[in-house]
Amino acid sequence: MTMLDTIRVVDLTLDLGSYAGVLLASMGAEVVHHGGCPLSDPAEREMALRGKIERSGAIALDGADILLRGPETAELDLPVPATLIDVTIIPFERDGALAGRPATDLTLIARSGLAAIVGDPDRAPLNLPGRQAWALAGIQGAIAALVGLNARAATGKGDRITVSAYRSAVLANYREPLTWGWTGRVGTRTGNLLVRGKSGVQQVWNCADGFVTWALVDNPPMMRATVAQMAADRLAGNLAAIDWDAILVADMPRDTLETWEAQVARWFATKTRAELTAASNRHGMGLSAISDAADIVTDPHLAARDFWRDAEVDGRPVRVPGPLFRTEAS
Repeated sequence: MTMLDTIRVVDLTLDLGSYAGVLLASMGAEVVHHGGCPLSDPAEREMALRGKIERSGAIALDGADILLRGPETAELDLPVPATLIDVTIIPFERDGALAGRPATDLTLIARSGLAAIVGDPDRAPLNLPGRQAWALAGIQGAIAALVGLNARAATGKGDRITVSAYRSAVLANYREPLTWGWTGRVGTRTGNLLVRGKSGVQQVWNCADGFVTWALVDNPPMMRATVAQMAADRLAGNLAAIDWDAILVADMPRDTLETWEAQVARWFATKTRAELTAASNRHGMGLSAISDAADIVTDPHLAARDFWRDAEVDGRPVRVPGPLFRTEAS
């Protein structure tokens, strides 16, 4: 049994918006895709069409619950039933200043501000891997369709919903839209520093076999737990003498924080990710290991959930993520 196994979707997206149908299919919906796929990259084609039923010929909306449109089919005149959830995913708002402008994933990431905050402050902005604006728009399109279904269950009526890929990317920023809205200040790249208060603290650390994420923050129990583990290995140094309840890390000068962080870095370098994760889980250090691609593919938790599926891309067998959600009848 799956979440949407009674839902039928007609998908008219060709590129932008196609991930919405993939997500709905992964939740059990029957997604019938019309119009082919113009993408030439085999991996991108597989991502755009995964889980969908390819059809040609006349578009039949009778019995459909959701209609997905992209920019190419946004204005297609169709006899839309009154109960249909009609979701259109386009680059910009229909009536906004940028309506009708051409867009690519790169230009949307740049316009949204996401590129401006990614990377080190003394270097150029960085793009995100893959086609993140396209993916974000697809996620919001799927969410819009689910919200429409929920509303229809209460009212019996369908809806027409427009999703902007640009707005989807803007809202994916960390806190920059809120900062701009409340203070008028534009955020800047901070690299490996998490800026809080007057200074910033390191976020990503080397360890014996990779990387972990952790930060000196104003959380006394977490700091005491970490220092206690360092002390057990005789590597706490003067950190053991600090009263974490009596100071504000956010108000510490950066040079002081760098001295403390150097001691933490020496300890992290003696431990593996598994050792640090186990210690954090046991003692409340607030630390997480950073997985690489190989870790994710071999992760025992994902394997226990039968997460991966076999697929073929350009004649080669590959493993791809399976359904996002799965339910079992009690």
